[in-house]
Amino acid sequence: MNSAISAMDDMDRALVHALQLAPRASWERLAPVLGARPDTLARRWERLSAAGDAWTAGLGLRSGLAVPCTAWVEVTCTAGTAPAVGRTLTGDAHALRVEHLTGSRDLLLFVAVPDLTALYRYLSFRVQRIPGVVATRSSMVTTVHYSPNRWRLDQLTPAQTAQLTDAAQRPVPTAAPATAPLSAEDRPLVLALAGDARRSVASLARGCGMSESTVRRRLARLEAGGVLRFSCSLASVHSGWPVSATLWGEVAEHDVADCAAAVSGLRETRACMSTSGPWNFLISARLRTVAELSRYTAELTRRVPALRIADSALALYVRKSAAQELDPEGRRVRTIPADIWSDPAPAQAPVGRSGAAAGPAADGRPGPEAGHAAAPSGDPAPLRALGRGLASAWPRPRTAG
Repeated sequence: MNSAISAMDDMDRALVHALQLAPRASWERLAPVLGARPDTLARRWERLSAAGDAWTAGLGLRSGLAVPCTAWVEVTCTAGTAPAVGRTLTGDAHALRVEHLTGSRDLLLFVAVPDLTALYRYLSFRVQRIPGVVATRSSMVTTVHYSPNRWRLDQLTPAQTAQLTDAAQRPVPTAAPATAPLSAEDRPLVLALAGDARRSVASLARGCGMSESTVRRRLARLEAGGVLRFSCSLASVHSGWPVSATLWGEVAEHDVADCAAAVSGLRETRACMSTSGPWNFLISARLRTVAELSRYTAELTRRVPALRIADSALALYVRKSAAQELDPEGRRVRTIPADIWSDPAPAQAPVGRSGAAAGPAADGRPGPEAGHAAAPSGDPAPLRALGRGLASAWPRPRTAG
């Protein structure tokens, strides 16, 4: 067995699997399922999270009926600059994933912004102005068929899994809207959960300046409406699936549904999405070894004859995943809250003498000191006005919590 994997025992892995199924379940709820005392589970989790070996997180991107604009962005850099560009982009609240890749692309980003105008501003006035960046290519996500937060370890038995999934399913109140809006007042609560989905109601209330009853009510509304989603992740070095790969493919539109169902059924599949770029289908996979990429590609071709794999790449280093900065072995270093509603490229932000972006703020979020490049003086006035007002352009909800 790989020594990195063996450093975690079966109970640790069972605990992570349990929290993938029920991230906010109490230790008392998990104890009988895992056959351990609540205080034992709490101590184990404290050790795992303190070391960055495992963590829980909350992510909320939808605002009312509005779905954020998401895209995969390929970045090409001049020789020797990719590490610095990767470090800079990791601090961006809008870049939810940052990878260094094999092949013709130096970096691959997964970006979330409020709308198409914000994506234009992020690429034009942020990414493309970072020293060393020579080209970008974007592929809009049109449909997410299988999302990364659905991938699970395989440590628990089917009976244990059923216990936790049954416990995690809560009835939605009949009066609840089909989609719970994420109001401006909810955003501090969502961002407070970015690095720890298990934060207590009391802690959230103190940190967000709300009453505990308000926190409970808003969490229940946002979670029931599918706006706020919780996850539990394990460092790749411990997962048994340490290799990340991305595949780009082409499939006829009338075959997309069948293709997505078949691809999602493969154990290695981490995510699959329809895109609007040069190819219309993107797959993200977890593999046990580099050599498994060819086997996985062959299995895709066998199961889905309609899918033509056009290109593939392996991740040399996943710097950031789901708003968490990672070290080369996949351990969490820090959290950069995904404040996607902020202006992705403040028009008047200062830059350093060399034009390079400054580092992120202490809390991980880019602020005025983050060194986003300023718009040139020749930009039209309407665009400058848009830069000043974009943060408030995110659709306001029709109801408040």
